[in-house]
Amino acid sequence: MSTTIKKVSAVGLALTTAAWLSGATLVVPLASAATVEELQAQIAQLLAQITALQAQLQPSAPVAGMSSVPSITRDLTVGSRGDDVSDLQQYLIDGGHLTAVSAPTGYFGSLTRAAVAAWQREVGLTPPAGYFGPKSRAYLASLAAQAPTVPTTPTGPTAPTGPTTPTGPTAPASGLAVALASDNPGAGSLISSSGSAAARVEVLKVAFTAGNAGAVKVTGLKFKKTGVVSDTAISSAYLVEGGKVLTQFSSIAQGVITFSGLDLSVDAGRTRSFMLAIDPATGLSAGNTIGFAMNAAADVTAQDTAGTAVTPSGSFPLNGNVFTVTSVTNPSLATLTIASSSVGTSVYAGTTGVLVSQWTLTAVNSPVKLKSIKYIVVGSAAKTDIKNVVLRINGTQVGETLSGVGSDGVAFFDLSANPPVIQTGNSNFQVYADVLGSPSFNFDFGILNSYDVLASDSNYNTNVSVTVNGGGTGSTSGHQVTINQGSITVTAASDTPTGNIARGSSGVTLGKFNIYAAGEPVKVKFLDATLTFNTATQATTSVQNIALIDDQGVQIGNNVNTVVAGTSSGQCTGTPPTTAYVCHFGTSGSNINYIIPANTARVISVKADILSTATGWTTLTASLPTLTSNLQGQTSSQTANSGSATGGALTLAANSLTAARNNAVGTQTFARGANAKIGSFTLTASAAEGVNISNATVTTSASSTNFQNLMAKVGTTQFGTTQSTLTASQAVTFSGASPINIPAGGSKTVDVYADILTSADTGTFTGVTTLTSCTGTGATTFASVSCAPTSITGQSVIIASGPSLRIAVSSATAGTKQVVMGSTNNSLATFRLTETADVEGVKLQTLIVTATSTGGNNTTPGFTNVKLWNGSTLVGGPIEASTTVANSWQYRFEFANPQPTVSQNGSLELEVKGDVAGTTSGGAVSNKAYSFRIVSSTTDVVSFGQSSNTSVAASSINFVSNNNALGPSGNDQTVLRSKLTLSGSVIGNTSLRTRSSADDLANIVFAADSNFDVTLNTVTLTFSGKAVSTGTNFTASLIDPITGSAVVGLLNTSTTVTSAGDSAAPSFTFTTPYTVSRGTSKTLKLRLNSNNFLVNSQTNPNPSVEVIVNAASDVNWGDGSTTNALTLQTVDVPVRIANVSY
Repeated sequence: MSTTIKKVSAVGLALTTAAWLSGATLVVPLASAATVEELQAQIAQLLAQITALQAQLQPSAPVAGMSSVPSITRDLTVGSRGDDVSDLQQYLIDGGHLTAVSAPTGYFGSLTRAAVAAWQREVGLTPPAGYFGPKSRAYLASLAAQAPTVPTTPTGPTAPTGPTTPTGPTAPASGLAVALASDNPGAGSLISSSGSAAARVEVLKVAFTAGNAGAVKVTGLKFKKTGVVSDTAISSAYLVEGGKVLTQFSSIAQGVITFSGLDLSVDAGRTRSFMLAIDPATGLSAGNTIGFAMNAAADVTAQDTAGTAVTPSGSFPLNGNVFTVTSVTNPSLATLTIASSSVGTSVYAGTTGVLVSQWTLTAVNSPVKLKSIKYIVVGSAAKTDIKNVVLRINGTQVGETLSGVGSDGVAFFDLSANPPVIQTGNSNFQVYADVLGSPSFNFDFGILNSYDVLASDSNYNTNVSVTVNGGGTGSTSGHQVTINQGSITVTAASDTPTGNIARGSSGVTLGKFNIYAAGEPVKVKFLDATLTFNTATQATTSVQNIALIDDQGVQIGNNVNTVVAGTSSGQCTGTPPTTAYVCHFGTSGSNINYIIPANTARVISVKADILSTATGWTTLTASLPTLTSNLQGQTSSQTANSGSATGGALTLAANSLTAARNNAVGTQTFARGANAKIGSFTLTASAAEGVNISNATVTTSASSTNFQNLMAKVGTTQFGTTQSTLTASQAVTFSGASPINIPAGGSKTVDVYADILTSADTGTFTGVTTLTSCTGTGATTFASVSCAPTSITGQSVIIASGPSLRIAVSSATAGTKQVVMGSTNNSLATFRLTETADVEGVKLQTLIVTATSTGGNNTTPGFTNVKLWNGSTLVGGPIEASTTVANSWQYRFEFANPQPTVSQNGSLELEVKGDVAGTTSGGAVSNKAYSFRIVSSTTDVVSFGQSSNTSVAASSINFVSNNNALGPSGNDQTVLRSKLTLSGSVIGNTSLRTRSSADDLANIVFAADSNFDVTLNTVTLTFSGKAVSTGTNFTASLIDPITGSAVVGLLNTSTTVTSAGDSAAPSFTFTTPYTVSRGTSKTLKLRLNSNNFLVNSQTNPNPSVEVIVNAASDVNWGDGSTTNALTLQTVDVPVRIANVSY
């Protein structure tokens, strides 16, 4: 043995011993038949590993079975990644909580969550949800604080510490610089189980930078395998750039992976980075390690643009990180199978959204994330004719739309930014594209290699193997698509004309047709148009100048000026008179050479002049007939036939203008003096063309002497001049400065207005106006037109003497109630005014409302600041009483503009509101009731017609009397100095109460208005219910909650009650009136001796008792002015005090 070999052996033994003493796992490269230089390189690598392992040694926490306590500074949950996740997983593996993997993966998945939850349960952390949060971090921190200090481990021999984080090579002046890429993969796990293994695991990334002097082409690369696994542990290896596999390895021998025959060009001054990815074999031993390096410049074969070899520069060796073999179970590593399905075998060029490839994805064991997929598109079709390629999974687009297929035939979908998750089971996977050209050629979307699909296990976050079935291309693949030759489709346009056509019209569109050229530009060599009449017709007297015009303004062929029988271009087949004429635009021997671009639609219109002599037919239809060999593809040079299409039938208009009475206006009633619409007529133009009306004549009836100022209007615009005076049966012609423009198929309404004389006769007048003529011209033909028929009788008119007014009390009027002195804005009464004659609206000028007292003579009115409201609008007041008449005061409202108006056949509600006078002003007297009413239709209401301004006679005003009063009257409003309100509430339970001798049942609250004190005289309570059934004796007391005793001053502080008929009504009388101060309330407690109440039983379950103040008179009180006999408001009773059961 040589000295060198002995030294190497000694160093190797020392290193092995040091590593064993440190308790670390040492990655020892296979020695094989190595040279001295190779052994020295391996020793340097071993020294670097020992240094790294010594740096990782940490004190152990004093917990049995546990590794050193990790220091984790953030919350971790499903989806988290990083070194702290690996530290946590190692802690859980050492503690026996994470058993599905033998080494950390750095990804927090569902298995890690389950392990965290098991650990949390063991150490007593709640809830054990598997979320590593603040509680879990605090617990580990407490363990770390208890950990003992351990001796410092010797640093060992100085050696390289492995790859540092590279910053990327700087471009040299010339040549090629090689360095580790800045995103070189970090250390991790390599999953290899008995039946499955990871795939395309990225293990080393190297950056290649060409010098500024010129580009460099890389033709070969070698990577050295390190670790304790054999060459057979590598099933395959790939060179990857941008997620796409560039090539598969050429060989692996003696730990060296070789890629040869490369053609990877690096432009001058630019950098390209290539990733080494491997497929590990199945069944590798867990715990073994593997790494890869580019040892020397000789591992890179390159040449410049002249073909001269280039020796790269760099800090060799370029060492990758170490990967540890691990196995997984429950679940096993996911797998993905992709199986092709057939698609349609042909498509027309120009078709968008074509299904060009279809597959079934099957994920097993766990869902997988699809990161990328590469299609190879082969076939004779031009790649530039396949655009807008879209990937869909189960109908939903994933990834971005590819604008087209690359010139190399690659359609690559990079989904890594947001990879779709393929759930276990089957998923539908489809590719759509726009096929824009290449008629008579084909294409095929295929997946040629399993490594062209990159997918990862969503649970273990590692790439997995993919099986592709039927991914090849060709005529037998099931997904080859043939592009049909170009064709023309002929259809009637959706807006092809229908309706009427007018005689004398020029350039009338008889039909519109869509012609679409699919797949390639198509030349139309000749085209025919057929005109079909509903009866045999002499076409020469009906149509001329027949032409074909497209939507670009291009004329197709020449005009057929006159219908001449013949088969040549410019002639029409069909001997007159006949029903159908086929007009020819070009022939097979005389082409028109009209070209429609590929995948483009043209709209072709058949146009003609309709002669003023057209007669003998009523409908005309244009169509394009089927023709043979009149089309030629400009790419395929193939001939084809054009199809047929038929337009809509057009009707020759009989009349250009029709007139009719406007049925939307019927017989109307007007008052004398009103401005009235006395006639209304509708003028309608035919659909063939519009009409401009210049004159219209209206003839009045014999009753026209009742009218003056006759005028015509179209909408709000007057047409012609006003005829101020009228005689019987007078014809009045209206000629406007501007004509009445009626569009084709449209209508205009002409209304006739007049003022009714104030002296006009009353009654019904039939046909006051008649439209006897109207004249004008056609909007396009300029031919003379006139109304048909020539005499249209207008509407009847009723002239009435004037409107009628009905006045009643509104259902919304204020009820009978108490109002307190000094209170404001009280609602006192509401009146409803209705116009009943349906003649015109009524304007109010004066309204007098009278307040009548039922309590005797008073020297001053009880109300002030009286107002009149219509909803929220103030229409009158505030005013004061103006006149005193026998216990009554009048409030006179005079209305200025705008005056309150009752609309024709409508209603108006007026609400009277006012303030109650105070005692200090001497205007109010306590316990006086007032009602507000309208007394006289002769003097209290002054009104006029809204349009006629004629006075509404008293005989036309109808009063609806109520409350036994003359005229409409509101309810009584009783004026008091103060007001008492009463309420009650249950004390304790409302059900299942316990009977007792001191049963505090309810609180009764007596409240006084803020204006003055109130005094209580008598309170009567009504008891009812099974609890107080017939013959039951019980006592009731009113207790002062402050003293706990009966209220002072009660004549009967404790009343014994004998029930009769499940009812009793005890009264409490105050010998001295009990005072409740103004603005305050007093609560008294109702206490019962309920021991004698009916007992709860099956026959009488839960006997109940209800206590109420039944009638307004059950409470007798005073307001300081009236000391006795005041009662509650009628609207406030009954007042419920309590309703309970026992």
